[in-house]
Amino acid sequence: MSRILLPFITYIAFVLESTVMQVLAPEHYGWDFLMVPHFAMVLIILMSCYLKPSYGIVYGLIFGLLSDLIYTDLIGVYMFSTALVAYFIAVLSRYLFSNFFVTILLSILGVAGLEFLVYGLNSLIGIADVKMADFFYDRLLPTLILNAVFTIIVYFPFAKLLRKIEG
Repeated sequence: MSRILLPFITYIAFVLESTVMQVLAPEHYGWDFLMVPHFAMVLIILMSCYLKPSYGIVYGLIFGLLSDLIYTDLIGVYMFSTALVAYFIAVLSRYLFSNFFVTILLSILGVAGLEFLVYGLNSLIGIADVKMADFFYDRLLPTLILNAVFTIIVYFPFAKLLRKIEG
């Protein structure tokens, strides 16, 4: 059952990313910032914290590739970035005591790492032409707030599921 449930829940979170933004898009309310939901990434980070690192890396590759195929014109940026962030979060979580606050902090750190990697790679290639200050205030901070709220909402039920899978 867990072999089906974990990918299914992650896929539902991935689908919710676009669904939530159709309802909560800031431009609908006259705001000029950008919130990017990374709900599947948050679940992948939680998997990296509670399960073997290979779970986070494999799910990062799969859902990063899905993000590349659906949302971007360049294949590989999200796939590489998601898997790399999942690996680093898995390594960090092995050295830190895993509780609610540390996991929330790791989730925020992971989403920030993903955003910076994608921004950096897109800037390197020449796709992104946004200044760092504009990126920070108009995209990164709202994105971190949205994903932190999502992490707080899903932490307890998802961590309980992961402990059951692990044990």
